[in-house]
Amino acid sequence: MAGNRVTMTEGSLLGVLLRVALPISAANIAQSVHHIVNAWFVGRLGEEAIAAVAASGPLFGVLMSLGSGLATAGAVLVAQNSGAGNAQGANHSAAQSLVMVVIVAILFALAGAALAPATLRLIGIEQSVFDLAWQYLTISYAGLMPMFAFMVIQIMLQSAGEVRFAMLVMIGSVVLNALLDPLLIFGIGPWNGLGVPGAALATVIAQFCAFLVVLRHLTNGRSGLHLKRADFRPDLRLLKLALGIGLPASIEQGARTFGSLLLMAIAALFGTASLAAFGMGGRVVFFWFAPMLGLSIATAAVVGQNIGAGRMDRAEQAARLSGWVAFLGFTVIGVLHLPFMRAIMGALAPGAPEVVREATRFGYIVFPFMGILALPQALNGAFRGAGSTRQAMIISLVMQYGVQMPFAWGAALFTSMGVLAIWWSYPVANIFASAIAIFWLLKGPWRKNVADTGGRSD
Repeated sequence: MAGNRVTMTEGSLLGVLLRVALPISAANIAQSVHHIVNAWFVGRLGEEAIAAVAASGPLFGVLMSLGSGLATAGAVLVAQNSGAGNAQGANHSAAQSLVMVVIVAILFALAGAALAPATLRLIGIEQSVFDLAWQYLTISYAGLMPMFAFMVIQIMLQSAGEVRFAMLVMIGSVVLNALLDPLLIFGIGPWNGLGVPGAALATVIAQFCAFLVVLRHLTNGRSGLHLKRADFRPDLRLLKLALGIGLPASIEQGARTFGSLLLMAIAALFGTASLAAFGMGGRVVFFWFAPMLGLSIATAAVVGQNIGAGRMDRAEQAARLSGWVAFLGFTVIGVLHLPFMRAIMGALAPGAPEVVREATRFGYIVFPFMGILALPQALNGAFRGAGSTRQAMIISLVMQYGVQMPFAWGAALFTSMGVLAIWWSYPVANIFASAIAIFWLLKGPWRKNVADTGGRSD
């Protein structure tokens, strides 16, 4: 399996970035397809079911995002140790990161289950939607630990260069999820299925199976990362290092998803159709956010490995190249979607014309700016790969809470824009984020080998 690893410290940077980014993006698109498939099946249950999943998504997504941020620590340490040729350091870092994430997942599941009812009521959704959302979340929280564990192992394999294996496992998980969805949602024969909770259960089962596959891969000696029992003994120094890298990334990811929750609460003020359109439009954007994230993860891996190898100039070139690929590539993707926007939204919510109409307006506003949405993601990936997770966190916090939230709230409630202000807040905020990220790339001291500095980053 080690022969299938991508070498990131030599060769054409564009070729390396694409060889790493394409399988990661394919895996992330597969994950997005899972969300689209879930939405397609749930959409057959009616407007309340659509709204329930839309309301549940950000609540569960906050916890998943926090876990994703913590997984960043493992990705950075594995990438930099792999670039330096330190296999034992990569193995030990991977095991300790997995221990940390599993413990946090259990704590998050308990906290999420305890806080979800109050948060759903705070959003102000109707009682019929509340009941469905709570059922969906209860099952999702029960499966949080294997989901977290699979996520961190997947990103560490990608950082070590085993991008194809991680992609194949994710695709297998999505296929299993798609097969389970109709069975668990609608039932078979005399069994009527579980409805909305069935969609959550299908996801939990698929992710648990994927976790077992990747864990076996890491422990059977066939992977470039070979985790042994001794690697899992708690190492307080390394856990502290991982937490120092992962906590800012966790705050960044969690704050982004919590921001979606706040935007959803504003959308809910304009009725169930606007809430459902927010969820549906967000799912279509999230489909393309997946390859954006794939490019970001690939950039982090390439930058991290080259910093670990002492090739700082190559790391900076990779960051600049990734930014251009993100901006130009996703601008083209966004513009090409515009003629098909109504058909896409209509396929996701047949029989809900008001939802389709509002979701289509969302798409017409956001998709022309897809390159602007992708650019800060790519550059933040470079900062994370260098261990400068604090800078990526600051950029995201300024974007969402310094620009997007004030704009969406003020323009939606105090001007004639109404719900359109929420849709416009995406391009407005990301223009600011892009400017800050470019400035920091050019002027900021973000290049650090955290494996050599004891975890300090600028």
